[in-house]
Amino acid sequence: MKKKSETVRTSTYESLKGEIIDGSYSPGELVRISEFARDLGVSRTPVRDALYALERDFLVDMLDGHGAVIRPLNNDEIQNINQLREIIDGLAARLSAKLMPDETIANLRAKFEKMMEEEGGAESELHSVLSQELHRTITDHCGNWVVQAQWKHLNTAFMRLKQMGWKYWLGSDERRSLSLSRLHEHLEILDALQSRDAARAEEAARYHVSRATNDLMKLNLTLREAPR
Repeated sequence: MKKKSETVRTSTYESLKGEIIDGSYSPGELVRISEFARDLGVSRTPVRDALYALERDFLVDMLDGHGAVIRPLNNDEIQNINQLREIIDGLAARLSAKLMPDETIANLRAKFEKMMEEEGGAESELHSVLSQELHRTITDHCGNWVVQAQWKHLNTAFMRLKQMGWKYWLGSDERRSLSLSRLHEHLEILDALQSRDAARAEEAARYHVSRATNDLMKLNLTLREAPR
């Protein structure tokens, strides 16, 4: 059984992580530990512990132990995080092409194909959920615990960028074309896995991350340069 202090520390970490990912705290915002503690109704100690963990997750930068700055979501941040994601996702796909069960691949493919048949399916929240399921499942079946550990460690930062990406894409005039591009990329990864082509699976996974990164950076730059 967990001690009460451990439970509070875990719940504080999860609460702060969720609020940073969903944008409750703005990029670049300076927040004091006392303010976080007040917002969550806990003492400063679990907040401090949670922020140090979130710094390792690349969500905040600590300031002399008294507060934190929410990390920016500029194009340098997007590129730096996703360059590593491209490598990890690509390697996981290469390894999983030989290890993932046929039934698992077929079930994922059926979900994506069903969504493709539905009006507006590519642009739905379900697509975002299935995307996360696909990437997580590929990593879970890659057979390399180091890759799995690194993916899990970086997934928090990935999720923040993913939330940003879907928000931008769904508010863009290119909403349908961008969503369909991501959908076709997901299906290409599944095709490669189903054919047990490791090199093609890695290439498809890396291409998917690269294209999503480029589209997100383009939209991010356009929004920042737009007149207010």
